[in-house]
Amino acid sequence: MLPKIQASSVEVKESPLHGRGLYATAPFRKGAVIGVYPLLILSHADSKRLRKTRLHHYVFYVDEDETGAPRTAVAFGMISMCNHSSTPNAAFTVDAGKAVVKLKAARSIRAGDEILIDYEDFADEAL
Repeated sequence: MLPKIQASSVEVKESPLHGRGLYATAPFRKGAVIGVYPLLILSHADSKRLRKTRLHHYVFYVDEDETGAPRTAVAFGMISMCNHSSTPNAAFTVDAGKAVVKLKAARSIRAGDEILIDYEDFADEAL
């Protein structure tokens, strides 16, 4: 049996906010899952190394390791193109056990709207 193939409901386009952004190509109701994306969870040492690179702007906070040091992850897929907003229309949750990040509509999103998330900054000095 062939797997079900579904066209993506998002696309990457130029954003007036910051370079490129993620846009809805179809409407999403509040609570709808926009996508689930795999994570590569990094060690604290790797997270600290990334701090000095451009990739640092694309990592997600995951949790803390056994010593209390924050762990981050690189998300694969288009979620990394989401721009920040203090009034986001989408929200994400990280599941470290499954090594995925889920993106959901925090309110209704129309086709053509940019999908925005709150980066939920954590203490950079801990890195």
